[in-house]
Amino acid sequence: MADEPIELVQKFVDSFHTTQDSLNKNDNAGAADGYKQMLDVYNQISASNLDPMHKELAYDQLVKTYQGLQEPSSSHSVHATTHIIAAAVLLVLFSFLVFFRPTVFGLATAEPKIMQDVNIAFTESGSRAIHLDATPKALSISGKIDGDGMVRAYAVTGSERTLLFDSDLVRVNDDGTFTAACVHCGEGVSSRDFALDVVVQNAALTVYSVEYRK
Repeated sequence: MADEPIELVQKFVDSFHTTQDSLNKNDNAGAADGYKQMLDVYNQISASNLDPMHKELAYDQLVKTYQGLQEPSSSHSVHATTHIIAAAVLLVLFSFLVFFRPTVFGLATAEPKIMQDVNIAFTESGSRAIHLDATPKALSISGKIDGDGMVRAYAVTGSERTLLFDSDLVRVNDDGTFTAACVHCGEGVSSRDFALDVVVQNAALTVYSVEYRK
């Protein structure tokens, strides 16, 4: 049985503290393990029924932690208080949500996803037009990455550019495949017509399908 969203939030905050403690002790291996735990829990949060705003809070905290891993050890303590406050705010917001908006936590039945085959390959950065049969409420992609480089995919509608996929932030199988993966899950896509804008570095991306709820 999957963890309840509030349990996922607690796990996210706990893994954050583990990562930060390791950073403060200059334990790079421990910090890397803690970040992997954060990433795993974030992927579960991203796939849950939580409000998009709260998913973005978790994502922002994940990015800050990742940036902390890239900084010199002397700067870790400078950012520790800011990061702890952010994690505490995150937990409070989720707790508030549980109390006042219980339907977000699975009491309302989620609509089934529609899978639309696209079969688009990107061997270099580029953009392809996508047309869906209905306006999506949530959006994800399935496909395969070849190579060990970086891959990001954005859903672009007008002036809106939503990060949909990031190879550093989603779970990718050992063979490079991924299923129904998303970062912001396309909550900002308000049209059935959008551009899939892909950035690849030392890698290639094949998008097999787009999944969405209408």
